[in-house]
Amino acid sequence: MLKLISCELQKLKRKKFFPFVILSAFLFPPPLALMMLTPRMMERYDTKAELFDDFYQFVLGYGVELLLPCVIGVIAAMLFFMERDNDTFKNLRTIPVTSTQMIFAKMIVLFLFGLIFCLSTAAVTIVCGGLIAEVGGLGYKLWVAVEMGVFVTAGTLPLVVLVVFFSKTYIFSVLLCIFYSVLSLTAESSFGALPKFLCWLMPIPLTNLWCAGDMVRHGVKGSLGELQYLIPSTMQTVLILSAMAVLSILLIDRLYKMRGGD
Repeated sequence: MLKLISCELQKLKRKKFFPFVILSAFLFPPPLALMMLTPRMMERYDTKAELFDDFYQFVLGYGVELLLPCVIGVIAAMLFFMERDNDTFKNLRTIPVTSTQMIFAKMIVLFLFGLIFCLSTAAVTIVCGGLIAEVGGLGYKLWVAVEMGVFVTAGTLPLVVLVVFFSKTYIFSVLLCIFYSVLSLTAESSFGALPKFLCWLMPIPLTNLWCAGDMVRHGVKGSLGELQYLIPSTMQTVLILSAMAVLSILLIDRLYKMRGGD
């Protein structure tokens, strides 16, 4: 399995995708840091520690939500389309590796990049936050970034199913990713009007609800207001996202076999 994971990483290395993931982590924190310095924002906070907490939540809630599904979707398209584009399905059948093993290797790579992206974003956010506010609670905040990386990647796997199913061009896959991110953001703006079960069936909004509730439970100042009833526990979030991830992987495995696997 380690050799398969290494092979998948080499594919992305040849495409020079690693620097793109790191650079994408810089897109949201600096502009949001400047926004937090405006007089209208500064007057909302009693201490600089509260300013940093809110800044960190902004980056996780909007930066990760909008960008990570796109990053994961593009990586998935590259991993699956390269074998189609290079017509290597027949060659893969001559080696003692099943399509299921290859699927698991690709999934591990997706989760790895999800972690890299979130930790890179957290690191940039902490650096920017140190310039404008008082940084605190780094251990917990880094752990939240790890959890967000796993949860958002798991919540993006239904999108990967669509990418594999349609198996179109890279442009079409990118458009799917953008639509998925915008749909998630739109759903968040409609939380008060949507029934609870529907909010929990949408993986990215579910993850952000959990993140907001978990940070409040760990002493980060914030008000959940009327959305308190929507906040899932960590166990509920893990169970829902795990079920979605397992079902998505099974569907991807089935589609991959139909396209030329076992």
